[in-house]
Amino acid sequence: MQDLFVSGITFRSATAQDSADLALLGDMATRRLYSYLWSQTAAPGQSAFEFGRSIIRNNPEHLSWFGNWRVAERDGVLAGALNSYLMPAPSPSDAAVPDVLKGLNDLKAMIAGTWYIAAAALHPECQGQGYGEALLDEAEALARAAGNTRLTLMVGSFNQPARRLYLRCRFTEQAERPFTAFPGSDTPGTWILMAKDLC
Repeated sequence: MQDLFVSGITFRSATAQDSADLALLGDMATRRLYSYLWSQTAAPGQSAFEFGRSIIRNNPEHLSWFGNWRVAERDGVLAGALNSYLMPAPSPSDAAVPDVLKGLNDLKAMIAGTWYIAAAALHPECQGQGYGEALLDEAEALARAAGNTRLTLMVGSFNQPARRLYLRCRFTEQAERPFTAFPGSDTPGTWILMAKDLC
């Protein structure tokens, strides 16, 4: 996809050199869920972010691989990023998942074949300037380029600023599942599946 200029930022495909920023932004977007999961799998003495960066940089089979990201830059400086892709059908191995993922996976099973926004985040200094809408516009452009007419995402009921943004951008709430808290997470609530039809 060509680089685009939207609302004062440009978009480009992510590269392996962006992996540290992508790990941080992915963790921000998932409200620390990524780093919690990475910490459960990292080797003794290995930091969660070292492990996560390695997955994003080196594992093209993983959905968080850098090839599934678009980077937003402002004045040549990385401002944020978007991780989105065609949601695959659930596999039998998805049944053996940690408790913190069960609600999410239940919702994901409903949206196979849609264009899924797994993470969209901006560094704090770039928030509150309309760039969140630009990230969603970029996801819509990617979906259309892939011939897909339905955008989906998940948001926690506790993340009211993001929820308001998605509603403002014409996403509608489709279903909810319990959110299972983990050390350092938000308080318990629900995961909300939201969708937007592009026809």
